[in-house]
Amino acid sequence: MLYKYYIQTREDGCITWGWSDGPYPDRDTTGAICIGEGLGYQFRLTPDGAENPELLTIDGIPLYRWTGLMIIGRNEDDIKQERALQPAPPPSDMEKLRADVDYIAIIQGVDLI
Repeated sequence: MLYKYYIQTREDGCITWGWSDGPYPDRDTTGAICIGEGLGYQFRLTPDGAENPELLTIDGIPLYRWTGLMIIGRNEDDIKQERALQPAPPPSDMEKLRADVDYIAIIQGVDLI
């Protein structure tokens, strides 16, 4: 059996998701872009590309862009600029606990160093 490959993009063309209708035969393709037909079961960006490639960085920034005709990799400067625009993550539970401990120590006059 031959399958189709799809991508979803943001308004700027950056690819946010990609899949094959092999493992996801019932996934809604409304608004998706078909980038290949008659291909193997696993998703690929190109017919000879890696199976199920990473599409996002560890912090969720797209690695590829759809030009309307083809997929291109984003350069490191684009990725760095987008990363700089992301809000800082909220403090972790450990960071909150540490801040509470530091606050209590300051109030009690304890030197933590």
